[in-house]
This record gives sequence, structure tokens and C-alpha cells, in this order.
Amino acid sequence: MATRGLRDKNHLQALLAMAEDHCSGSYSDKVKGLYRSQPEDYFDELGNNIMTPQLKDNGGDPLCPINGRLKGVFFGVTLWNGDLPTISPYGDTRVVVPLERLFDDSARLYFADFYCMRGQRDNHYVTLVLTKKGTKADRFCRQNLIPLKKRRNMFLRMKERTYKTLRKNNVWVEVFYTDKVDISGLELDQTDVIGRGRSSGGIPKTFGCDICNV
Repeated sequence: MATRGLRDKNHLQALLAMAEDHCSGSYSDKVKGLYRSQPEDYFDELGNNIMTPQLKDNGGDPLCPINGRLKGVFFGVTLWNGDLPTISPYGDTRVVVPLERLFDDSARLYFADFYCMRGQRDNHYVTLVLTKKGTKADRFCRQNLIPLKKRRNMFLRMKERTYKTLRKNNVWVEVFYTDKVDISGLELDQTDVIGRGRSSGGIPKTFGCDICNV
């Protein structure tokens, strides 16, 4: 098991190097929140306006350490032409959670994956994991993922109450938050939908891509 863990972490370190190389020289956008799009009935059925962590599917890199092992809530953070995207493959209803609610001085940030989906090689995704310090999820991430400096990484960083994320064509940063998220008092917006408008349950990465295959 220890040998496997070392092998997986070496694989992840190589993926991070490829992501940083692909995104080097890119600009940043100032962001205020993490957004999550789902079908309208998802929000109608939330108990007490609480989004609860769900087990990570098998999408992305097959060696991703969080696949089937860590629970969380997925968010997007990448902007489109300086604003929130107007279309989503995940649903027609969106909530935006202020970043300071989830990403403060007590949070820990980790790199988990870099991939392109099968059949969609033009778009690449960087998966980050955001935890609360000292939680069971945080201990798992310390053992299995690559920690990122919260104020000095290119994907999502904080400085006091200002947040910046990567801006690069066809690269999307997603954040997997490992605790419950209370959306009480937050507005729900309508977005256009592309495709089936629901999560696919996980699409494997494209094998043979020279950008994101180790």
C-alpha cells in the first residue's frame, strides 16, 4: 500500500508539473465566488438549504486519488470573458457562494487532477480540493494530494479578501469542497444548458493527449 501511495503521488506531482507548464505565462481574473450549476429540482430538494458532500465519481485521470474515496461538493471558479459563464452542462440553475465563506485562513488547498474529457480534447480541467484544516478530509488530502500555497499558486489564490484564478483559453479550474455548504440567503440564477443538462457521472480522460497524460 505504501508503494502504491508513493507511485500515485509521483504520478500526481507529474500531472501538476504538466498543468503548470501548460498554463505558464497566463493571466489572472479577480473572482468573488464559487459557482455551482444543477437542475432546478436539485435545489428544490435540498434540506435546510444545505449542499452535502457526495462521493467523487471516476471522471478524469484514472489514478486520481480522490476518485471513489473522498466526498465533496463541486464548484466552478473560472470566468468566461471576465464574467460568469452563461451556459452549463450540469443544469439550468446556479448558485454563487462567496469565496470568503469557504476559502479563509483556516482552509487548506490541494491539487488533485489535470485532464481533458474523452471526446473533448480542446478543453482541459484542473481539479483543486478545498478542506477545513484538521478534518478527516484534510488528513486524507495531506496523505494523498499535493498541497498548494494559498497565496502563491496560479490556479486559485487569496490575498486578504481578494481572490484570483487562472485565466487561460480552454482551461477550467474546478474546486471540490469537502464540507457541507449552507446556501441560505443566496440567490439562484437561471442559465442556459448545453447537452443533457445533468452530471454524466464521470467522463474518463482522453488517453494519448500530450498535454495531460503522464
